[in-house]
Amino acid sequence: MKIWRILKLVSVPIVCLAALLAFSGCEGTTDEESSGVDAYLAAHPYASASRDDPLPVVLALTPLQATASIIGQTIAFTASGGVGDYHWGVSDPADGSMESTGANQALYICLQVGNNDVIVQDDGGHFAAAHISPVVNTMTISPASVSLVGGARSVSLAVAGGTPPYAWTSGNTLLGTVSYDRSSSYVAAYTAVAGAYGVNVITVHDAENRIASAQITQTP
Repeated sequence: MKIWRILKLVSVPIVCLAALLAFSGCEGTTDEESSGVDAYLAAHPYASASRDDPLPVVLALTPLQATASIIGQTIAFTASGGVGDYHWGVSDPADGSMESTGANQALYICLQVGNNDVIVQDDGGHFAAAHISPVVNTMTISPASVSLVGGARSVSLAVAGGTPPYAWTSGNTLLGTVSYDRSSSYVAAYTAVAGAYGVNVITVHDAENRIASAQITQTP
């Protein structure tokens, strides 16, 4: 009877130990599984990727330089980049104004020949600017002053500068007339009326409405 009790006391811990070992074997990682994980990690090492800082927003305007020579002249500008819509302006509203012609384009309108800046702003508060320089394209007539004396009745005139074609007019056709060929309108011929004396003014207009004049004095 005592021997049976001793066997029972010894068998209980053995059974528990066997159950514990069996349970551990189910949940543990075998050498084969461990080697597979190691192989994967070796082939796919973890690397912490660096984060690039975002590029700054760039608002661009073209052209950056332009010239204005006459009132009413228009110059096209194009904006690119930026954020949202574009808003146009000028530094000197007395010299020019802006007129939007599309999503990213606008026309500068010359109101007065002078220095000015075209400014564009986007919805994000970014700015870009272009400069407009004045160009004075003067015209002159040669000779600028003529005297027809002692029966002389004709003289040739030529214009320099401006933009062809040119149109010539006589201020007083009772004193003389001016003629020219439109294909070579930079030259003209003035013919005085016989026996007519006084001072006449000959005017030439170019294609952009510039004006130059010459004075003709007719004396006996």
